[in-house]
Amino acid sequence: MHIRNLSKSEKTLLLMCITLVIIAIVYNLLIDPVVSRWKTLNGQIKLKTVLIQKNTRLLRMCEELQDEYEKYQGSIKTSGNEEEELAKSLGEIENISQRSACYIENIRPRASKKAGKYREISLEVAAEGGIDEVSRFLYEIETSKQCLRVKRFTIIPKSGPQTVLKGTFLISKIIAG
Repeated sequence: MHIRNLSKSEKTLLLMCITLVIIAIVYNLLIDPVVSRWKTLNGQIKLKTVLIQKNTRLLRMCEELQDEYEKYQGSIKTSGNEEEELAKSLGEIENISQRSACYIENIRPRASKKAGKYREISLEVAAEGGIDEVSRFLYEIETSKQCLRVKRFTIIPKSGPQTVLKGTFLISKIIAG
Protein backbone atom coordinates (compact mmCIF):
# COMPACT_ATOMS: atom_id res chain seq x y z
CA MET A 1 0.00 0.00 0.00
CA HIS A 2 2.49 2.56 1.03
CA ILE A 3 5.01 1.39 -1.50
CA ARG A 4 2.76 2.46 -4.35
CA ASN A 5 2.67 5.98 -3.00
CA LEU A 6 6.48 6.32 -3.10
CA SER A 7 8.28 8.02 -5.89
CA LYS A 8 10.67 6.19 -8.19
CA SER A 9 13.81 7.47 -6.40
CA GLU A 10 12.32 6.54 -3.01
CA LYS A 11 11.54 3.03 -4.27
CA THR A 12 15.11 2.70 -5.50
CA LEU A 13 16.44 3.88 -2.15
CA LEU A 14 14.14 1.48 -0.26
CA LEU A 15 15.24 -1.41 -2.49
CA MET A 16 18.88 -0.55 -1.83
CA CYS A 17 18.27 -0.46 1.94
CA ILE A 18 16.48 -3.82 1.88
CA THR A 19 19.32 -5.26 -0.22
CA LEU A 20 21.92 -3.94 2.26
CA VAL A 21 19.99 -5.42 5.23
CA ILE A 22 19.73 -8.80 3.45
CA ILE A 23 23.45 -8.70 2.58
CA ALA A 24 24.35 -7.83 6.22
CA ILE A 25 22.18 -10.66 7.55
CA VAL A 26 23.64 -13.16 5.04
CA TYR A 27 27.17 -11.97 5.85
CA ASN A 28 26.72 -12.20 9.62
CA LEU A 29 24.83 -15.49 9.63
CA LEU A 30 26.58 -17.37 6.80
CA ILE A 31 29.74 -15.88 5.36
CA ASP A 32 31.51 -14.63 8.53
CA PRO A 33 31.12 -17.90 10.51
CA VAL A 34 32.28 -19.95 7.52
CA VAL A 35 35.33 -17.72 6.96
CA SER A 36 36.30 -17.70 10.66
CA ARG A 37 35.87 -21.49 10.86
CA TRP A 38 38.00 -21.85 7.72
CA LYS A 39 40.75 -19.66 9.27
CA THR A 40 40.67 -21.69 12.50
CA LEU A 41 40.93 -24.97 10.61
CA ASN A 42 43.72 -23.56 8.45
CA GLY A 43 45.67 -22.57 11.59
CA GLN A 44 45.15 -26.04 13.08
CA ILE A 45 46.37 -27.63 9.85
CA LYS A 46 49.54 -25.49 9.93
CA LEU A 47 50.14 -26.43 13.58
CA LYS A 48 49.67 -30.14 12.86
CA THR A 49 51.99 -29.85 9.85
CA VAL A 50 54.74 -28.38 12.03
CA LEU A 51 54.22 -31.12 14.65
CA ILE A 52 54.38 -33.81 11.95
CA GLN A 53 57.61 -32.32 10.60
CA LYS A 54 59.16 -32.30 14.10
CA ASN A 55 58.06 -35.88 14.76
CA THR A 56 59.36 -37.00 11.38
CA ARG A 57 62.72 -35.47 12.20
CA LEU A 58 62.74 -37.28 15.56
CA LEU A 59 61.83 -40.57 13.89
CA ARG A 60 64.76 -40.15 11.52
CA MET A 61 67.00 -39.58 14.53
CA CYS A 62 65.55 -42.59 16.41
CA GLU A 63 68.43 -44.96 15.67
CA GLU A 64 70.96 -42.31 16.61
CA LEU A 65 69.15 -41.66 19.89
CA GLN A 66 68.89 -45.40 20.62
CA ASP A 67 72.65 -45.84 20.10
CA GLU A 68 73.36 -42.86 22.35
CA TYR A 69 70.97 -44.19 25.00
CA GLU A 70 72.56 -47.65 24.96
CA LYS A 71 76.02 -46.10 25.28
CA TYR A 72 75.04 -44.30 28.49
CA GLN A 73 72.73 -47.00 29.81
CA GLY A 74 75.68 -49.38 30.14
CA SER A 75 77.63 -46.87 32.18
CA ILE A 76 74.71 -46.03 34.46
CA LYS A 77 73.99 -49.64 35.42
CA THR A 78 75.45 -49.99 38.87
CA SER A 79 75.93 -52.71 41.42
CA GLY A 80 73.72 -50.78 43.80
CA ASN A 81 76.50 -50.43 46.34
CA GLU A 82 77.76 -46.88 46.79
CA GLU A 83 81.15 -47.99 48.14
CA GLU A 84 81.80 -50.14 45.06
CA GLU A 85 80.90 -47.24 42.76
CA LEU A 86 83.16 -44.95 44.77
CA ALA A 87 86.00 -47.48 44.43
CA LYS A 88 85.43 -47.74 40.66
CA SER A 89 85.48 -43.95 40.37
CA LEU A 90 88.68 -43.70 42.42
CA GLY A 91 90.32 -46.34 40.23
CA GLU A 92 89.26 -44.51 37.09
CA ILE A 93 90.59 -41.20 38.41
CA GLU A 94 93.92 -42.83 39.31
CA ASN A 95 94.18 -44.43 35.84
CA ILE A 96 93.42 -41.10 34.19
CA SER A 97 96.02 -39.44 36.41
CA GLN A 98 98.67 -41.93 35.32
CA ARG A 99 97.76 -41.62 31.63
CA SER A 100 97.83 -37.83 31.72
CA ALA A 101 100.97 -37.63 33.93
CA CYS A 102 99.12 -35.42 36.40
CA TYR A 103 100.24 -36.17 39.98
CA ILE A 104 97.41 -36.63 42.52
CA GLU A 105 98.24 -35.21 45.95
CA ASN A 106 95.02 -35.94 47.79
CA ILE A 107 91.54 -37.42 47.21
CA ARG A 108 88.73 -36.83 49.69
CA PRO A 109 85.27 -38.33 49.23
CA ARG A 110 82.34 -36.08 50.02
CA ALA A 111 78.93 -37.05 51.32
CA SER A 112 76.62 -38.36 48.62
CA LYS A 113 73.44 -36.47 47.73
CA LYS A 114 70.15 -38.15 46.88
CA ALA A 115 68.10 -36.62 44.08
CA GLY A 116 64.95 -38.62 43.36
CA LYS A 117 65.88 -42.00 41.95
CA TYR A 118 69.55 -41.09 41.63
CA ARG A 119 72.45 -40.44 43.94
CA GLU A 120 75.40 -38.19 43.28
CA ILE A 121 78.77 -39.14 44.71
CA SER A 122 81.48 -36.49 44.82
CA LEU A 123 85.23 -36.54 45.25
CA GLU A 124 87.54 -33.61 45.94
CA VAL A 125 90.83 -34.20 44.14
CA ALA A 126 94.00 -32.14 44.63
CA ALA A 127 96.47 -32.62 41.78
CA GLU A 128 99.41 -30.92 40.17
CA GLY A 129 101.16 -30.94 36.83
CA GLY A 130 102.00 -28.87 33.81
CA ILE A 131 99.32 -27.07 31.87
CA ASP A 132 99.22 -29.84 29.25
CA GLU A 133 98.93 -32.56 31.88
CA VAL A 134 96.21 -30.76 33.84
CA SER A 135 94.17 -30.00 30.71
CA ARG A 136 94.54 -33.62 29.52
CA PHE A 137 93.47 -34.79 33.00
CA LEU A 138 90.33 -32.59 32.85
CA TYR A 139 89.51 -33.72 29.33
CA GLU A 140 89.85 -37.41 30.15
CA ILE A 141 87.73 -37.05 33.30
CA GLU A 142 84.94 -35.46 31.24
CA THR A 143 85.12 -38.16 28.55
CA SER A 144 85.54 -41.18 30.84
CA LYS A 145 83.31 -44.24 30.48
CA GLN A 146 82.39 -43.92 34.19
CA CYS A 147 80.42 -40.73 33.37
CA LEU A 148 82.53 -38.61 35.70
CA ARG A 149 82.03 -34.85 35.56
CA VAL A 150 84.12 -31.98 36.87
CA LYS A 151 81.62 -29.75 38.63
CA ARG A 152 84.07 -27.15 39.93
CA PHE A 153 87.81 -26.58 39.74
CA THR A 154 90.44 -24.14 40.90
CA ILE A 155 93.86 -23.96 39.27
CA ILE A 156 96.72 -21.83 40.60
CA PRO A 157 100.46 -21.75 39.85
CA LYS A 158 102.46 -23.71 42.37
CA SER A 159 105.18 -21.87 44.26
CA GLY A 160 108.47 -22.57 42.58
CA PRO A 161 108.69 -23.22 38.85
CA GLN A 162 105.95 -21.34 37.00
CA THR A 163 105.25 -24.22 34.63
CA VAL A 164 103.70 -26.34 37.40
CA LEU A 165 100.03 -25.81 38.27
CA LYS A 166 98.18 -26.96 41.34
CA GLY A 167 94.49 -27.66 41.08
CA THR A 168 91.55 -28.67 43.22
CA PHE A 169 88.76 -30.46 41.36
CA LEU A 170 85.28 -31.43 42.52
CA ILE A 171 84.47 -34.57 40.50
CA SER A 172 81.00 -36.12 40.65
CA LYS A 173 79.22 -39.16 39.32
CA ILE A 174 75.51 -39.93 39.09
CA ILE A 175 74.47 -43.45 40.09
CA ALA A 176 71.06 -45.09 40.11
CA GLY A 177 69.48 -46.01 43.39
